[in-house]
Amino acid sequence: MELFLGILVAVGLSVAIMLFQKKKMKKTWRGVVTKVKEEADTYDDENNFREGMVVIHYRTDAGKKGKFRMKKQHFGTAYKGLNVGSRLEKRAGDLLPVQVG
Repeated sequence: MELFLGILVAVGLSVAIMLFQKKKMKKTWRGVVTKVKEEADTYDDENNFREGMVVIHYRTDAGKKGKFRMKKQHFGTAYKGLNVGSRLEKRAGDLLPVQVG
């Protein structure tokens, strides 16, 4: 019985995550970068290396604040030259916004 309950909870959680991601992918917005924060590389308790992250804060043209994070390695490739004041556009179907100016 516990196994069945555990499987049921896992399936429910998976469905909830999928619905959240689907909703997030449908959103569209345009905005401006308000802050770019770089987090340092670290080591966890088992001495495994964890690459630092970059957190991009933005404000949409509608006035809503938001943020997203990504690994430093991907940031350098996807958002080369991104600074405070740069314009972003999140298109329907894309997981992350693109730099438009």
